Amino acid sequence: MSIKKIFQLFVLIALLVASFATTTSASAAYSCGTSVTVVKGDTLRKIAERCGTTVYALRRANPEIGSGDLIYPNQVLLLPGAILYGNNGYNTYIVMRGDTLKSLANRFGTSIDVLASLNKAITNINVIYEGQRLVVPSGSGVPSTPPPSSGQAYTVRRGDTLRIIAGRFNTTVDAILKVNPQISNANLIYTGQVINLPAGVSTHVVQKGDTLRIIAARYGTSVEALLKLNPKITNANLIYVGQVIRVW
Repeated sequence: MSIKKIFQLFVLIALLVASFATTTSASAAYSCGTSVTVVKGDTLRKIAERCGTTVYALRRANPEIGSGDLIYPNQVLLLPGAILYGNNGYNTYIVMRGDTLKSLANRFGTSIDVLASLNKAITNINVIYEGQRLVVPSGSGVPSTPPPSSGQAYTVRRGDTLRIIAGRFNTTVDAILKVNPQISNANLIYTGQVINLPAGVSTHVVQKGDTLRIIAARYGTSVEALLKLNPKITNANLIYVGQVIRVW
């Protein structure tokens, strides 16, 4: 056999092996289903590689992990594609790679506008992330219309309860629950969770890029008025993300 034919045969075998490896890898990527139970020796990176996802997606899908890497044996982690079923007409869906709001709207029998209104954390309808948790209609007789009007979004901080948040924003737990149909248990919220606040709240949560001038313009007031309402602000040029500011 000539050297040329031997080389061609070698290339063919290499291609067949690569094809088999790719198929095997793809099968392994989807063998985890929608959840995985941590075993001794597991790390987020190992699970991500085993289940065809990323560490960042795992953190988004399981906000209780936070920004660290601490997991423990027998812990159950949710994976992209999982659905958490609610009992109030809405479920929570964990975004998979390749999902778009349009494809999800079609899948759950609703519209992009409804999904955007249910998920205030979405600032660009063309951008969602693998592992992101989205509220979606369950299809159990719920009309495909937005829930009651809501205002800004709030990210739950450590120690928060719905009662504490309601007091901070001069509203009620019931009012918060009405604009957050995904919350099926008023006593169960978690750090990092994004919830909607009822429209008309008298405070503003500082977002990245905010200044007192920008906030004043947004609410039709002035920097001076904001400073009077917020005597703890001693420097008009110094506010921070997450700070709660009274606006009227």
